[in-house]
Amino acid sequence: MPIELLHRLARERLPIAVTDGDDVDSVRMLILAGHVRADIPRPVRTLAGHHQPPAMVTAITSLGRQMLERFPRGA
Repeated sequence: MPIELLHRLARERLPIAVTDGDDVDSVRMLILAGHVRADIPRPVRTLAGHHQPPAMVTAITSLGRQMLERFPRGA
């Protein structure tokens, strides 16, 4: 869930690479909501299908910080 990822990102030192596929999808939603700044490379086609390179989260925006305050962890 994006808000859970936002809380995890807030505890880390940025920039940070996000590698899990579900987390990369959550980063996409956080970008669209204006909560983080991040770069997500395009998927790479492989013989087995597609591979998603890691997303690089560079910052939590002020709106993202407001969300962290409004929705504290465990609330």
